[in-house]
Amino acid sequence: MGKTMGFFQNFNLDLRRLSDALIYIQDNPTASQEDLARGMSVNKPVAAGFSGWLRHTGLANIVGNGDTLAKKSYQLTQFGQLVARYDPTLANLGTQWILHYYLSVKRDEASDAWYVLINHYLPFQTNFTGDKFQAYFENMMETDAKNRSALTKDPASALYTYVRPDALAKLHILEKQNNTYLVSRPNYPSPLIVGYMLFDWWQHRYDYTNTLRFSQLCNEEESIGRICLADVSQVRRFITDLTGLGYLSFSDTQHEPVNRLRQLQASSLLERYYEQR
Repeated sequence: MGKTMGFFQNFNLDLRRLSDALIYIQDNPTASQEDLARGMSVNKPVAAGFSGWLRHTGLANIVGNGDTLAKKSYQLTQFGQLVARYDPTLANLGTQWILHYYLSVKRDEASDAWYVLINHYLPFQTNFTGDKFQAYFENMMETDAKNRSALTKDPASALYTYVRPDALAKLHILEKQNNTYLVSRPNYPSPLIVGYMLFDWWQHRYDYTNTLRFSQLCNEEESIGRICLADVSQVRRFITDLTGLGYLSFSDTQHEPVNRLRQLQASSLLERYYEQR
């Protein structure tokens, strides 16, 4: 767990800088962090931080053999390729929701503070202080954390992500008043973006089944209910919209099964979303 903390090298999420990193890596996939620093016109620590942000927001992976980045290369994910093609400035609300999604789920590299904030903490809060979330995070992570300073810095950076206009404030997940954070009503994305997040989670966690219970979509970690901070009625609206688009079927019965009708890659919903804009 400790290795997933402090990945951003103390440089908070900045969409303009993340966009610069994405565009450079799209054109220079074999770049070293030194190359990335020159391409972004920043120093090496900043480039290292935004290399981390590229990975943790689901835009890119590092591939190849060897212990040093010089022996490896960047590879844009399917999400990263679509964003580079359709929204390289990362200004679109749907793009920003998916950046948030990847920060909040566990894949190859987890973003622990964001995961805990979205999946464990915010669903049960209306308002809180940064100190309270930090104490909660430290209590959850203390036995696993090797990077002790990150126990303080990561929760502060996670909260920063959702209140700063140069990060993900447009999602309206949190508002800050003086020293208090208020859990807000989110600026919900298009049904196709919700569908992308649902299908990606489904394929990673439950690819062995075509049917899930409605309650799983509301309450499980990484579900659209948790990721979107959506109550049962809002999740039902999401599912109704996706049913109308032909991606799901939903039986509003005692067992509440939700069926995935179309065996598609999640990226196909995202491509459809961008092409309709």
